Amino acid sequence: MRFKTDEQLLDEMKGLPEMKMAEEKKQAILSTIRSANVHSSPRRFSGLGKGLAIGTVLAATIWMGATLISNNQQSALPAPQTPGSTTASPAPEAGKGNAVNHAPAAPQSEQLLSLIRTEAEKGKVFTAPYTVEHTVFDQVEKDWGKPDDTDQANGLNYSTYAKHGIVFGYNKGMQLADIRTNDPRLRQIHLSDVEKMWGKPNRTSEIGNQTIYTYDVTSKYQVKFIFQGLKRADNTNLVLVRYNVYYPQGNKNLMQYGSNMELLQGLRELAKNGQMLGSMYRVEKDVFDDIEKQIGKPDTVSFINGITYNTYQDRGLVFAFNKGMQVVDIRSYDPRLQAITQEEVLQALGKPTSITAVSGQTIYTYKVTPDYELKIIFSGTAGKPESPYIDHVNIYYPRGTINFMAG
Repeated sequence: MRFKTDEQLLDEMKGLPEMKMAEEKKQAILSTIRSANVHSSPRRFSGLGKGLAIGTVLAATIWMGATLISNNQQSALPAPQTPGSTTASPAPEAGKGNAVNHAPAAPQSEQLLSLIRTEAEKGKVFTAPYTVEHTVFDQVEKDWGKPDDTDQANGLNYSTYAKHGIVFGYNKGMQLADIRTNDPRLRQIHLSDVEKMWGKPNRTSEIGNQTIYTYDVTSKYQVKFIFQGLKRADNTNLVLVRYNVYYPQGNKNLMQYGSNMELLQGLRELAKNGQMLGSMYRVEKDVFDDIEKQIGKPDTVSFINGITYNTYQDRGLVFAFNKGMQVVDIRSYDPRLQAITQEEVLQALGKPTSITAVSGQTIYTYKVTPDYELKIIFSGTAGKPESPYIDHVNIYYPRGTINFMAG
């Protein structure tokens, strides 16, 4: 039988597809050839050596081809998803493999916002099984145990479950009226995403360094989105840090205030004493050092015209004091007040002493005593909308803001 020369075999092997091979496989092939030709002429492969060499290369070619096919098939599959994960799998890259191009998945922010609305219409946040109005806090405590912390603010008791990222607000009857969540997935959502999906809010508010959008999702329930930062023309991409599902009716103490009219009249009586709804402290009479010892450090501190403003965001309160630490201004963002319209204020308190418009807000000032002023600030300019709601209310001591040491 006539054998091909070594040169001919090498030329044919060069015609095989070029491929990369691990160094140890190359050495194995060479060792096989050498052991089979130990007694052969140095210029020729033996028949056995040639067969082994060609067979080994062909086997390697087949193995590598199968590996390449397998790898290509795997790369065409979507990335696996952890059960319960909200992360969408990436779509296959156009023009590669045999994958079918599907419509792109909705952004995660849209999926979350849709889920938030669906659950809010039931009175729930998407991270807890409990509902405002229909659940009592006793049930939460039975299921989840004792809370990490409990406090009072805006007419409700608030209990915090840090592990769950949930705060429950409940009234004296233990009925849930406010559920708050700060789930980290919310940080995928920006203010512009909310406006795109939900439209303009029913009410907008600012407290400290946060912007609050309030939406009426049903006739009974509200969603309050809390964004970090203040919305400005050049800063609209604020990040969502928390949202609440709120049941306003559950935060009304009918035994104390039977209506918004009675609540406003009670507010005026508190103002005559230098006090504000939701606060036991008084302008002129109290110093901020004592307040801080009792309720802790503020969330934010700002300075305007020589006055220091300390904001307690969860309490919905701001305390302003002068250089002598004397409290001169107390502001309340109590949600009970924010459910009251401009029309109701006029009916309950009558015509204000003065009306001013500043930065898109309308301010009603009532002179309740020779020394104190009650200021009611509405969202939006009067008439736009036709019946704007209260944003916040101040009890103000003008004399305390005068710097007697100046000039």
